[in-house]
Amino acid sequence: MTDKQPYTAAPATAFRMRPSRVLRAIREGRVARMLKLNTPDPKVAEIFAAAQPDALWLCMEHVSTTHEQIENQIRAAKLYDVDTLVRVPRGSYSDYVRPLESDATGLIVPHVLNVEDARRVRDMTKFAPLGRRAVDGGNNDAQFTRVSFSDYLETANKERFVCHQIEDPEALEQVEAIAEVDGVDCLFFGPGDFSVALGIPGQLHHPDVVKARQRVADAARKNGKIAATVCGKDRIAEYVGIGYNFLSVGADVVALAQYADDLIAAFEKI
Repeated sequence: MTDKQPYTAAPATAFRMRPSRVLRAIREGRVARMLKLNTPDPKVAEIFAAAQPDALWLCMEHVSTTHEQIENQIRAAKLYDVDTLVRVPRGSYSDYVRPLESDATGLIVPHVLNVEDARRVRDMTKFAPLGRRAVDGGNNDAQFTRVSFSDYLETANKERFVCHQIEDPEALEQVEAIAEVDGVDCLFFGPGDFSVALGIPGQLHHPDVVKARQRVADAARKNGKIAATVCGKDRIAEYVGIGYNFLSVGADVVALAQYADDLIAAFEKI
């Protein structure tokens, strides 16, 4: 493949990009459900995907997961028709497009600070005319050139999405303007980092955090964007009630730690 001669793909009817399960749920008026993975093992991804969430959250911001491991986790999730979202490090455009080309359904971009930042993210993750994403087409997402070139560009913009994390006070001050940006698909409120920035670390239900959580949801839904955040299972109804339609409700490391602690604590009864 060269810039002057795009790949020649199979007929458009033969191969299609996998549609997003999360976007299908949102479009049908349902709440999309997500589970988070910190471990890179595809077996854990398969165990979690078998529970039938709409998406798995894979992380490359805070953990040592490699691109090869991400690819295998994405494959494991697709066995169960489960989406994958990769939280990327803030780096070059390659850090954004490589998970998408591995057929992640979406990205979570941390610490989007203002409108200009949101536009930069949009430009690196959306194909023209929405953005300026670099195109290859020879990877997992385009079925290794089997998806037609025009279908690939169009479907990638429609069935892949990016969550802009709002987790800083300066981002909150521009959240309505960020939500208005064409090509911003989702606002993802991050209460943990937001509480740290306010000097109230870990107080996720402090009145100032509660107000910020509501403001993000209001800005997203007013502009027809997805409103996402993290949520304990006991607060699902509450968060849906204030407008959130995409919730991450648990993590593998939490489950493993609680399970291990519970088993060892049983010996205290001897």
